[in-house]
Amino acid sequence: MMASTSQMPAYFRPSLAQLEEALSLEPKYLPVLQLPSHSPDGQEVTVGVRDGTAHVLRCLKVWYDLPSDVLCVAANVMDRFLTKMKVKSRHMACISVAAFQIACRYSPIGNKPDSNEILALSQSNCTAGDLSRMEGVISSKLGISYDSAPVTVAVFLRIFHDLLLSIDGPDQLYSSVVKNSEMWQLVEVIACDAACSNFRPSELALVLLCSLFDSGIAALSPPPAAPSVLAIVSYFAHLQKLCQISELKFYGCHSVVVSALNWYHAQLKLPNKQRLVWKLSNRTMKRLRPTDKLVFTLPTIDEHGQLQLPPRMFRSSGSTSSDDGWSGSE
Repeated sequence: MMASTSQMPAYFRPSLAQLEEALSLEPKYLPVLQLPSHSPDGQEVTVGVRDGTAHVLRCLKVWYDLPSDVLCVAANVMDRFLTKMKVKSRHMACISVAAFQIACRYSPIGNKPDSNEILALSQSNCTAGDLSRMEGVISSKLGISYDSAPVTVAVFLRIFHDLLLSIDGPDQLYSSVVKNSEMWQLVEVIACDAACSNFRPSELALVLLCSLFDSGIAALSPPPAAPSVLAIVSYFAHLQKLCQISELKFYGCHSVVVSALNWYHAQLKLPNKQRLVWKLSNRTMKRLRPTDKLVFTLPTIDEHGQLQLPPRMFRSSGSTSSDDGWSGSE
């Protein structure tokens, strides 16, 4: 529970009810992942399999231009299912797509993504019937109700961000260093990292905002006035007290989140040396322009002018051109 409201600053009170409700529901949606780092026989779901699957969900979220809440809910549903059920790695593709479908049902978006289209994009190798059955299994095991969406890191991030914007000073220090687009981009990175899954969403949201604020302040030149920085830092301390996050928990979460963000930023700086590989289905291959009958016939080179050869030409599947021939000598 939250601390006494009589000790809260006045600018927190309008959002206290929303924050208190989120904090009360937070334990209900908290997964407890215990995934191995590797599987000897390749059958178990490992941390790498889970994270790879989560990145597929992020690709789907980007493809359909959905809000970050959809990815956070999908990852949360998937993690809670993995907490309760022991599944094999070959089922992860179907589980993740089913979790994505469930997350889309929570979202207020108008046009829901088509199931068959999602299956084709995700390359999950399962049918629409498999997806429907898996969605039913997940809903039954987790007791999913669409009356209210799960409380995820996105929920707390939005509450904290709105509160900090409302108390930002005349110099707009907080809004100038914590960019909305970057904030939502990085919360998706956190949602895709299994190392962050077992932390409270309120801890993750607060740590992410603190990290963004710290890095933003460090990049400013000249540095901002100390009173303005200390005022924002004191607001972070109030939020930490409201959520009853201990210093030990905060710094433990901070270490994991910063590590995940550093890895993400390091990947952005690496040159892309991977060759582009096109993976085409048989149906698509049949529609492409056929090139298997394209033959390049090169002429024999007459080095000493002793051969009497007719002009040789490129031949391409039934077509010739006399202008392309090479003669043996001049």
